[in-house]
Amino acid sequence: MGMNKTFCLLLFCIAIACKEKVNKTQGKPPSFYFLKSKDGLSKDSLQFYANEIQSIDTSEISDSLKAEYAFMTGRFYNKLKDYDKTILHFDKATSFTKKITNSRQVLHFRALIAIYRRKKQDYLNASGVNEKLLNLIDSTDYKNLAFVYTNKYQINRTLAKYSEALEDNLTAASLYLKAKDTVNYLIATLDNAATYSRLKKTNEANKELIKVIPYQHLMSNSMKYQFHATQAYVFNQKGQGKEAIDAYKKSLIYSKKKSSLLSSTELINTYLNLSNIYLKLNSLEVTEKYLDSIFDIGLENIDFGDKKEVLKNALRVNYDLRRGIENVMPKMDSLFTYLENNYDQQINNELHVLNKSFENERKLQKEKNEAQIESITFERNQYILLALLLVLIVVGTLILNFYRQRKFNIEKRNFLLQQRLLRSQMNPHFIFNSLSLIKQNVNTNTEQYSKYIVKLSRLLRTAFDNSTQDFVPLEDELTSLQDYIELQQFRFPDRFSYVINNDIESDYELLIPPMLLQPFVENAIIHGFGGLENKGHIEITLKKEKKFLVCIIDDNGKGFKTGTKKKQSSVYLIDQFLLKMTGENIKITNKSDHLHSTGTIVELKIPYTEL
Repeated sequence: MGMNKTFCLLLFCIAIACKEKVNKTQGKPPSFYFLKSKDGLSKDSLQFYANEIQSIDTSEISDSLKAEYAFMTGRFYNKLKDYDKTILHFDKATSFTKKITNSRQVLHFRALIAIYRRKKQDYLNASGVNEKLLNLIDSTDYKNLAFVYTNKYQINRTLAKYSEALEDNLTAASLYLKAKDTVNYLIATLDNAATYSRLKKTNEANKELIKVIPYQHLMSNSMKYQFHATQAYVFNQKGQGKEAIDAYKKSLIYSKKKSSLLSSTELINTYLNLSNIYLKLNSLEVTEKYLDSIFDIGLENIDFGDKKEVLKNALRVNYDLRRGIENVMPKMDSLFTYLENNYDQQINNELHVLNKSFENERKLQKEKNEAQIESITFERNQYILLALLLVLIVVGTLILNFYRQRKFNIEKRNFLLQQRLLRSQMNPHFIFNSLSLIKQNVNTNTEQYSKYIVKLSRLLRTAFDNSTQDFVPLEDELTSLQDYIELQQFRFPDRFSYVINNDIESDYELLIPPMLLQPFVENAIIHGFGGLENKGHIEITLKKEKKFLVCIIDDNGKGFKTGTKKKQSSVYLIDQFLLKMTGENIKITNKSDHLHSTGTIVELKIPYTEL
């Protein structure tokens, strides 16, 4: 009988190995995914192709192809607006480059820099990647070197380091000239003129403009617009109002020749600049004409600062012309209506995204089940002869294992769903109290409650983001917990103090299930410290054991009755989840039962993974 079991196990392992070999695929070429990423796919399709690329076996292909597959994966996540995963895959694509030998490698670096700079506003990492690219480029590769200095210029300009930005862009312009890239040379030179103007160096700005005059026949409408707009800015700084008006009117001609969202923004900016100059010249009727042109286009495509300036100028004209406020009220109402609709749209979009995520999860589960059915069918057809030989020996074992595995998977899935339900809960009373506190006191202490709003929004965003994740970084979880505690301190300034002792040392990033600690901290603050005569104190300590992270939450509140927790409470759900994952319950100790003090000690053993 023992030999039969051994023979059965051996044949079963051979069958699994054969299956893996048959299912191993080489996948489609990167060009296929490049075209797909440009097709305007739905969110579900984008996620499908991102998953498909990652399932491709790249162990036996060249580094250049590995880089392309990683880059294409990043493109799909970029379109999904999951910028952390975009960065992960773009960074992987750049890791295969030891020396720049083609423009495709440069593209990988530039895409990574752009995500850091534009989507994450992480200028430190953007600069770091840019410096790495600089070190990999040959000193005679003028064009790609110019791109690096253009990146440096854009980062420093965003950080308002205009002197450093100017120095970088002057270098970029000279390199574009060496590379005989006339278009980018003109763009860089016009940017230099604008930067000189910002630094009040009008003579130097004018010299840069003179440099591009011989190339005007090569300029696009956009560049001609920039040329005349910068020229007008220089004239305006010099106090040459007439020349500034003439230049702005020329830029107006070229902005009207473009048919895009950008051109309407440029058109509005030109009208606004003209209205400012004519307002200084006290030409109120002309000023009003340009302001009306702005309102005819609409205020949706300009930033809020420009919207305020347009309304301010309109109010000034109406006041100087001795008109009533009723003439400008419709314009103000249109702005307020836009802001209100924008806010409502944002809320609706967030709700739509939340509903869509649940629908996608159900759809993915259905697809997974269908794939499993197809896999089982394929396996049956391929190994039918083997199944006939094994059926008498293994049928009982397979059935037993199948039901055991199925039961285990169902229980695990139920606990994960309970955990996600737990994570998605944010105490409504806390949110409503927080919003009420903001409404009542924001006018008395604007700075303090601005910080309060920032922390509240970050905490809510984190709760939504983590609601679909099984594990999150430990540092992110502690940051979220700290935000929650500090928000409670805003509500109850003198009720309690706290300290978090993180005694964990690890060479890897630790990931834990989220929102396990917050309910116990909330119990201590709301119930433990409520009506307490002395000031409360919470001490949270984390340490690492071989298999688990141990978290101890110690407070000096009124105590916690363990026998009163209901089966539907968050404490019960967490207790059952940890029991399933670690084999151990939560330990809750009333200090009054064992120590000469009051309060509660809660000890949790939390599963973790290392990244």
